[in-house]
Amino acid sequence: MKLCFSTLGCSDMSLEEILALCSEYGISAIEIRGIGGVLDNSKIQAFAKESLNDTKEAFRASGVTPTVLGTSCSFHNAERLYGSINEGLAAIALAESLNIPYVRVFGDKILPDDELGCTERVISGLRTLCAAAKKTAVLLEVHGNFNTVTSLAPILNELGDKKSFGLLWDIEHTHGPYGEDWSDFYNFARPFVKHVHIKDRSVAEDRLVLIGNGDIPIIPIVKRLLSDGYDGCLSLEWEKKWHPELPDIRTALDSFIKTMNEVHT
Repeated sequence: MKLCFSTLGCSDMSLEEILALCSEYGISAIEIRGIGGVLDNSKIQAFAKESLNDTKEAFRASGVTPTVLGTSCSFHNAERLYGSINEGLAAIALAESLNIPYVRVFGDKILPDDELGCTERVISGLRTLCAAAKKTAVLLEVHGNFNTVTSLAPILNELGDKKSFGLLWDIEHTHGPYGEDWSDFYNFARPFVKHVHIKDRSVAEDRLVLIGNGDIPIIPIVKRLLSDGYDGCLSLEWEKKWHPELPDIRTALDSFIKTMNEVHT
C-alpha cells in the first residue's frame, strides 16, 4: 500500500517543511498542490528555473517522490479553454523536468444549455495535453459534473487507449451520485485509475470530516483496489486550503494512517 498526501492540506509550508512532515509520518510520496502559500506552479519559487536542480536534489535526499503535479486546468468553459491548455502544457513541461509521473486536470462542469459542447471541449483539451506528454501522463480528476459513468464515458471512449491519459479517482466525488453502490462506477473506471484521493464526509452534516469519521466506505474501497492489484498511491486530500476550519494536517494524517492500517485487520 503506497500512502501519499496532497500539499493542499499544508500549502503554507515550505518544501523543506513538507519533506520533513513526510519523514515524520513515514510517507514517501507527495502530491503537489501548493508550496509556501502559493498554488500557481509558475510562481512557486521551488519550481523557478534557477531552483529546479536544488528541488530535485531535495526530493532525492529526502527519499520522497513527487507523484502528481496539481493544476487548476478545467476545460468546460470556452473562454478559459486556451488558457487552461497553456497552463496544462507548462505543467507537463515542469513535471517532466522533475520526473513527476502525473499532471492532474479537471473537466469540471457540464452546463445545462451546452452539455455536448462542454464534453467536446474537455476531450479537445485533454487530447492536446496528452499529445504533448512524453514522460508523464495527464490525469482527469473524477470531480464536479464529470463523476459518473454517463458523463465520463464519452471521454474514455475517445482517450482511453492513450498511454498518456488516466483518471484520478476522488472517492468522495462519486459518493454523491452512487453512495454505497460505488462498485458499478469502480468497475467502469478501474482500467483507467492511476491515482486515488481519499477523503471522508458526513452526509448528514454535509461537511468534510477526518478519515474514518464519515460515511464514505473507505475501507471496502481500498480493500477492493488492493485485491485487484492497484499499485498507485492512496493520497490524503485534506482540503484545509479551501476549508480553514478543518483540523491541521497532522491530525488529518493521524486519522488517515489509522484508517489505512485497518484495511489489513
